[in-house]
Order: sequence, then C-alpha cells, then structure tokens
Amino acid sequence: MGHARSFRFVEASGPDLKFLETAVSRFKGKHPYLLFGEGAISRIRTRANSHSRLITRLKASLCEKGAGSTKQELRARIKRQGRCLIHTAFLALISDGETKADALYATRTALAQLSAEPSWKARPVIKSFLDCAEIAVAVSLAYDWLYDEFSDEERRTFEDSLFRHILTPALAAYDDRFAQWPRRRDNCTLVSNSGILVSALAVLDRYPDISRQLIQKSLVSSWNVFDGLAPDGAWPEGPSYWSLAMRYAGLMVAALESALHYSFGLADRPGFAQTGDFALHAVGPFGAAFNFGDSEPRLDMAPLAWFAHRFRRPVDAWLVDQYDGWYLPFTVIWPDRPKSKPSGIKVPTGKVFHSNNLACFRNTWSSDPAAFPVYLAIKGGNVSGPEVRSPPPPEDVFLHNQADAGSFILDGARQRWIIDLGSDDYDLPGYFDHGADNRSGSRWRYYHTHTAGHNTLVIDGGNQIPDARAPIVGNCVDGDCKWAVFDLSAAYGKPAGSIWRGAALIGRQVVIQDEVRAELSGKVVWAVHTSAEPISVAGSVARFRSGDDRFVLRILEPAAACFEIGFPPEPQVFPIADIRQLHGRPRLDSNAAQVTELPRRVDDDGRRAEGALIRRLQIAWPEGTRRLSVALLPDCDDDDLVLPVTSLDDWLARRPVRLASYSRRASRINAARHAARGASTGFAPFHARLVRKLAPERAALR
Repeated sequence: MGHARSFRFVEASGPDLKFLETAVSRFKGKHPYLLFGEGAISRIRTRANSHSRLITRLKASLCEKGAGSTKQELRARIKRQGRCLIHTAFLALISDGETKADALYATRTALAQLSAEPSWKARPVIKSFLDCAEIAVAVSLAYDWLYDEFSDEERRTFEDSLFRHILTPALAAYDDRFAQWPRRRDNCTLVSNSGILVSALAVLDRYPDISRQLIQKSLVSSWNVFDGLAPDGAWPEGPSYWSLAMRYAGLMVAALESALHYSFGLADRPGFAQTGDFALHAVGPFGAAFNFGDSEPRLDMAPLAWFAHRFRRPVDAWLVDQYDGWYLPFTVIWPDRPKSKPSGIKVPTGKVFHSNNLACFRNTWSSDPAAFPVYLAIKGGNVSGPEVRSPPPPEDVFLHNQADAGSFILDGARQRWIIDLGSDDYDLPGYFDHGADNRSGSRWRYYHTHTAGHNTLVIDGGNQIPDARAPIVGNCVDGDCKWAVFDLSAAYGKPAGSIWRGAALIGRQVVIQDEVRAELSGKVVWAVHTSAEPISVAGSVARFRSGDDRFVLRILEPAAACFEIGFPPEPQVFPIADIRQLHGRPRLDSNAAQVTELPRRVDDDGRRAEGALIRRLQIAWPEGTRRLSVALLPDCDDDDLVLPVTSLDDWLARRPVRLASYSRRASRINAARHAARGASTGFAPFHARLVRKLAPERAALR
C-alpha cells in the first residue's frame, strides 16, 4: 500500500481528475485488486485462520438462508444479503477442503440469484443507490476475490449483472439534471457513490469507457460530501450515520488506492483522517453515543478498521481493537494498525467540533463507576460556516437533522440521565419531508423531530428553524472547568446575541445556563427528557433515581422558577396513503395501513421503545427573567453544591469564575411556596392538536 500515497498534487476545488486518464491507462486488471492484491492473500489467510472469532462468524454465515424472510424489515434484509455474501466469499478465499467447497457453493448460489433479479432496488421510495450499493459492493468483492474460481460464463454473468443493475442506471442518474441525490451531501450520496465506484473498478477491464466515466462522476459527487467533515471530522447526521458513511468512504478510498494507486485527493480532505475523534468523543463512558438526529445510542466502530490501518492513529486502533461484528473480515485485510495500550494514549477530556457545532466534555476517561465518570454532550445548529442560505437548496438539507439546537445529553452514575429520543418510525408519512422551505414539511409534526421533543428551549410551543446557524461563540476544554456558549438566536428567528445557552462541566457538576438579551414575547419553556424514576419534584429541586443511583437537578436562579414534571404527548396514528412509499416495513396487504409514532419509552436491549417510560421535566421561564441557570448533579452530594454564579459574558471573557455556595434557605422557601399553591404534576403538551388523555399506566404512575 505504500505506493498508494506517491501522488500528492491535489486541487482544492475538486478531485484530481487530470490524473484519472493516466491512472486508468496504467491499470493492470489482474484479479484480485479490490482492497488487496494476489501477493497479500497468503498473509490474509494466515491472519484469518488464527482469528477464532472471525472463523466462527464466517462459518455461521453458511447456515443463513438465502435472502431472508419476506417479513423481515426491508433495509435489514438488504444489509443481511450483502454481508452474508461478503462472508461466504471471504471464507472461500481463506479456506481449503470441504469448508472452501461449501463457501464457494454458497457464494455461487447467491451471486447467481442476485444476477437473475430484475432489480436491486428493493424500496421504490429510495431514489439514490443506497440499497443497490450494499449489494453492488458485495457482488464486486466476491467477483474480484474469487475471480479465478469462476468459469468464463460465470464471470460474464456477474459482470453483466453489475453493468445492468449499477453501471447503466448510475450513468443515467448522474446525467439527469433533475436527480438530486448526486448533488446532496448526506450518507445516501456517499454510500451510493461508493457502491457505484467499487462496481466500476471491478469491471474496469470489461467496460473501460463507462467505468472511467462513473469513477469520475462519483469522485466529483463525493467531493462535496467530504466537505461535511471539515475541519475536525464530525459528521452532521449523527453517530449512526457517521458509521454508515465512513464505512463506505473508507471502502471507496481503499478500493481506489488498491486498484489505481491513488485516492484523487479524497484521502487528504480536511477532517477525513481525524474523523475517529468524533467516534471517540461522541460516546459516553458507558458505551452510549450522543444520538442526535436520527441516530441510535449504540455506535458501530467498524469503519475505524480501515482508518487505523491507513492513517496509523493509535486512538482509532484502540477503538476498533475489541470489535466483534460483521465487519471482522476487513480487520484482517487491513491489519497495519499501531499497537498501543489505552494507558499510553493521551486524549483530552474535552473536545469541540466546529464542523458540527458540537461540544463533548467528561471528567475522566475511566468507565469504572468507582471513578464517578460524568459525560456532557451538547450541540448547536445543523449548519456551520459563515455562508448560510435560508432556506438552503434541497441538496444542502440533511434528511436526518432534527430541530434540536441547544439540545444535550448527560451521563453519570452508570446511567444516561438526560436522554435524546433519537429517530421515530421512518415509515411515518412524510417523515423525511422537510418542506420546500425546510420548515413546513410533515417531518416537523412529529415529537421526536420537533424542538419540543428535545432538551432545549421551546418558545410558544413552536419549532426552531432547522437550518438556522446556531454556532459555538466561545469555549474552554482545559482543566476541571470545561464549557461552551452557543448563540441560539437564529434558531428562534431572533437577531444574533438574543438567546445564548451555556453548558459547563465543573468537576462532576453540570450547569446549563440560558440568557436572553431582550424581552421575549410569548411563553419560554426549558425542558429535558429522562427515563429515570422521579423521587420528588418540588419547587427548585427535582430528584430522580435509577436502581441504586441518584440524580438531582437544582434551579440556581431565578428564585421564582419551579420544576414541573409530566409526560410527552401521546403517540399519534397516521394513515399510509401509498404503501410503495414505505422505507422499512415488509409488504403490506392493503393501502389501509397505519403507522403510529413510537411509544414514549426508551429502547430496551436493542428493542425499540420497549423500555422505561420517558418523562419530560420542564421549567416555565418566569416573565421578565433574563437568566435561567440549572445545576444537574449525577451521583453528587448536593448538600455541598458549589457552582459558578456569573454571566455568560464572564464565561466568554474567561474571567476568574466567582464561586458561591447555593442558598439552601432559598431552596426551602421556594419549595414551601410551591407546596402552598399545589405541586404541579403535569403541563400542556407542546402542540394543541397533540393533546391526549394519559394512558392508564401513566395516570397510575402519576
């Protein structure tokens, strides 16, 4: 792979296309050449056969049935098909005797079935090559790795299937001026381009003209997608889609460098080599990621197998070292990772990603509960940089973004105390319809995507402007006091400097402080979501528990503010007008289908929304107040609470923090006032049309 880095002249305005003709003319099409050459096979076999977990996983793939059940979720079935084919092909490559024969038979059968299919697009609603790419990469790798095992007739069949299912329709899509996906900057475009490019490389000898055109067009399309990583590697669609996008970005660059010995500038894009930092800092001490956007709490570190090999970063190698997923074959294909013990890796406990207006703070890298780890992550707006068009053109809208500027999560005491609800059901009608103005689409009627469904401020029950710029205006990531200040003004349609939110981690104590610079008309509500069980919520103090762990929130100021606790609005039911527009569900019997928002529960052991009930803790902003400051204390002794009482201007000026003990007397007086007028146990939902009576189980809990 050393020769893959010999060319370094790169034009910042786009991929280095002037070298493409030369690279293609020098191409020698002796298979295998996708990800590795013939000279590496013996070493790969040795490593693979000494990896017991890998062998067990590969052999298990031989027992899987064909394309899977028609009742299986469509996207899952597509992924399963592609991954099973990669496994059986790799097992055939590294094995001998009966195991090799069985793996070859399984691979031949799968390739023949896929080649005979009328289309690799299983979901009509998907306009990009997202689903096709999963299959295309698997077919291309299996064909390339086992080329010498196939007959001439088999090779021709597999080549023709790639031409028919991928190359021809891809060229038409790139040339279609009405097709949006080639111009978009999201994971779908990157995955699509990767599948197309790998397919074109696989059959470059058979179809040189169209393959060269597709390599060029996929490079140009991908260049803009890579812009989203600059300057520091965070991915705007959240950790789950980081994993998907970087997996295919790594495959794309690895295939280019193995086949044409050059990445055409992609490997040198700002933030690309450092993107493992996002995977590191976006995950809390107990393994749950900050699942903003439509992401999930669990993060697949598989992409770092290639990044650790290519860029030789110890942190990436550390994160992928214990990986035990379907991507295991690639960890032995790309073995050149630095060897470093975790204790020898020095990484900061605070990180700010300006590419995504994201701040991640922790007090320790230890996950041992005895170390009392605390983790705070908070985000600003969904766009970065000084030039922002509002509304943005369709190609600049990230489909998985939510209206969540200022939202945060908090881990401590072995728990996630403040949670992000993540995605809802993708088959909800119009779930990805942002509207022509990116504000009025059906997406914004759902609680998970609406501002009220996040841990931020809600003004008059309205939604934020999803494409507004809400940047970090100052931060400190050093020492025991880490903080960031966000200007959320534009997200609420206000002039810059009108609404600021500060977030600080001071030792193990967290402060969320909001300030408004002018009188705001309407009702302002501070809200967070938690699955913890409330012990008591009265006045300025809210106490929760989860098992043996405890969590306390205290309003530091103003004295008139009080907590209220309730539940999110009940899930709504929506009819499906056209079952062809479903994203995930298998075939349905009629057009009379209905889809319901997910229950207001957390996930339980991988099962969506089957865990503990989610509660919503809120504070109605007292009229005339300029500042609201709340302390969040996971597993802390709040009797000795000492926190900063100072303005966000002082934070930004980095003046010495003035500490003041919290007034216990004020707390008791506030609680007494609250009790005298009747403790509030609920509040109106964020949207009048979502008002529902509490379910019996919730009413009982209240």
